[in-house]
Amino acid sequence: GINAEYGKQWYQRRVREAVVSTQSTGSLFIVYPLSYIHRERIHKTAKIWQLLYFLVSGLAVIYYVIGMRGTLHCLCNVLIVWATKRLFGPSTTTVVITAASTMLYLILGYIYNTNTEVYDVLWTTPHSIHTMKLIGLIFDYKDGNTDPDLLSEDKKQHSIKDFSLLEALSFCLTYTGGITGPQMSFRRFRAFCEGQLGAETDSTGKPDSVAAARERAMTGSFFLAICLIGGIFFNREGVLSPGFHDNHLAYRLFYISVFGQLALAKYIGCWTVMEGGCMLLGITYDPELPDKWGAMRSVNIRKLFLELNIKSVIDNFNITTKFWFIRYLSKRTRDWGKWRSMLYTYLFIILWHGVHAGYFLAFLFEIPCITAEKQIMRVVRHYCGDPIKWSWPALSLGVWVARVLRFITVGYGIQPFILLTWSDSAQVYNGLYWGLHIILAVWSLTFHFLFKPLLPPLPPRKKPGETAISMTTTVAEETEKTESLTSGHGADEKAKMS
Repeated sequence: GINAEYGKQWYQRRVREAVVSTQSTGSLFIVYPLSYIHRERIHKTAKIWQLLYFLVSGLAVIYYVIGMRGTLHCLCNVLIVWATKRLFGPSTTTVVITAASTMLYLILGYIYNTNTEVYDVLWTTPHSIHTMKLIGLIFDYKDGNTDPDLLSEDKKQHSIKDFSLLEALSFCLTYTGGITGPQMSFRRFRAFCEGQLGAETDSTGKPDSVAAARERAMTGSFFLAICLIGGIFFNREGVLSPGFHDNHLAYRLFYISVFGQLALAKYIGCWTVMEGGCMLLGITYDPELPDKWGAMRSVNIRKLFLELNIKSVIDNFNITTKFWFIRYLSKRTRDWGKWRSMLYTYLFIILWHGVHAGYFLAFLFEIPCITAEKQIMRVVRHYCGDPIKWSWPALSLGVWVARVLRFITVGYGIQPFILLTWSDSAQVYNGLYWGLHIILAVWSLTFHFLFKPLLPPLPPRKKPGETAISMTTTVAEETEKTESLTSGHGADEKAKMS
């Protein structure tokens, strides 16, 4: 019957998720012994030994997670780009072929492997990371052979004249981001292998990053534990169970909101654990940051959870990947026009994640959601004044309303990203009557026909050609430093409301 079939599906999912979890967790925490070995034996050795160490250890981790077939896919991806580079040199042709071939390879992998209803760690998982690294590497290679007068300061900082096959393999396949983030530039990787990063050292001459790495490892483990324990009570089976829609609407909203927050906790935990391993290695050093070991930080936990708007979730989540989109997509397509640039950037982001309908639903929900949030704040400031000038009772009420709305909206919007398929996402949204989608549509009409004619016009943009995309405009365009994203030291609630 229905219950027997549901029970069978539940058991199969649990077994598959347990296998995936074991492999993924192993690939995360293995960075610590590998980084320790590097500190003890490989640190300050010749560049070639460091490259070989990163390549061999990275291949071993990839083989452990996805097997020989997947490892060969990863090697082929790098070799194809290397062959393209050798044939066409630092040209636009090389950039186009690299971007097209790596993304086509990735998309075909997604299509071939899209036969499950849950996320599995397959060869496409590291392949997606390598795709970004290879595209960025070729862009930097082309920039390094372009007239410096035609380059921005950011492009000059990341440009390279040339690179070897061993460097490309080691950079892409290294265990410090071969399976998951954080992203790093090739210039940083090369400087580290050549001993030019200038990291602070302890009395033994090794990177003085043990305390920072320990803190990140403990933080990441804490979030993974929350995800593990919370998943017992709030999980995929719960939202898709036959009797879920029989519960009260308030309970359903609460359940999917917590379920969504647990999904965020999983990503935060994975990235933070990996960051700790990179810190232990010493490759994350940057003396210009408040946190000198935070150059590869993927998430600003303090701001992510303490700030009140939905946009802050996007700004402070997956930061290093967001910088990649800024550097290699948003800035380079700026001259194509605002909407065309936004369309291509979002299309790339969605396809890079996968071909499941859930990714399209999740990212397309983001656009009206962020737009509506900006519009609401315009209306609030016009009719109620700047929130930082509100009385304390009004401000406190506003803070809690904002927290509840953000809690529900994030949990609601991330459901397709977790559930992946159209049928599962639609089942959940049908049970919620597509409530937030309808509210956003009604608000958009209300704002444009009722409020907008009454509001003063917005001041002109300083950079009219800048890409207006919520994934990228929130990070300072003039620098890639993460000071505002890594300091996160507590502004009071009035500042958060503003």
